[in-house]
Amino acid sequence: MLILELLAREHTSPETAVSHSNFFNRAGDVQFPPKYGGRQREVDEALMEAWSSLESRGLIVKSPSSAGNWFFVSNSGKTLLKRNAHFKQLETLGLDRVKSELNKERPRIGTVGGGSIEKDWTWEWVRMKENKPPVNRVVAGEWVLIAESRLDELRALTSPLFDFRKLIRLGEELNITSREECHFATAALTRALVDHVPPLFGKKNFSEVTNNYPGTKSFREAMEHLDNAAKKVADGHLHTQIRKSETLPTAQQVNFASGLDVLLSEIVRITK
Repeated sequence: MLILELLAREHTSPETAVSHSNFFNRAGDVQFPPKYGGRQREVDEALMEAWSSLESRGLIVKSPSSAGNWFFVSNSGKTLLKRNAHFKQLETLGLDRVKSELNKERPRIGTVGGGSIEKDWTWEWVRMKENKPPVNRVVAGEWVLIAESRLDELRALTSPLFDFRKLIRLGEELNITSREECHFATAALTRALVDHVPPLFGKKNFSEVTNNYPGTKSFREAMEHLDNAAKKVADGHLHTQIRKSETLPTAQQVNFASGLDVLLSEIVRITK
């Protein structure tokens, strides 16, 4: 990363590329005498390895307009540098202040950033500080069980009565397990999420939500299917003991995406 930062200070385009050979402090070079004495060769090898890694990752690229090994920082490299600079800014603010800002509907620009990329970086930093596994962000066109836009709406919710962190994490883990084809875990997490939310509707259990919540007809029908089907599928996988012959679940069997989205959208609507 230090090499990338050094290159980015003055060499950010093909017109301001830097030579690979000139960059290194080689032993015996009159113009660049060694600075590390007997360890100079060890230092040079480490620098060359780091350079090779940056090049293989596409963070630095060869200049098309120059002969020889001339390099400049790529757009991907610049993005990585911006991300790291954003992380440094967040460090000065502290975890509590950053999380408080993220819970606002419109985080202030200059604090944690107002753009979607900066917001993703900020959530990534928060998870790192809390020693939580990273969330694989969704790329364009990639299907997930719970839409990232819906999770973002949940992250923006605030309530004096309820803490939404477990609900959000259940949704994040559902996306991870479905993406990694962990179908048993997906079935279990779906049931866990459904059992977690009834107090948001003023009910004790999800059957009460299905039968007594004054929602629309389409909402009730979607919840009836989610309650009955998700429970049966999860219970079948969680409570069936080992036997002579088994068939494993498929993605289609544990896919309750539409019902979950209807449920979560209603939670967003009544909590705003």
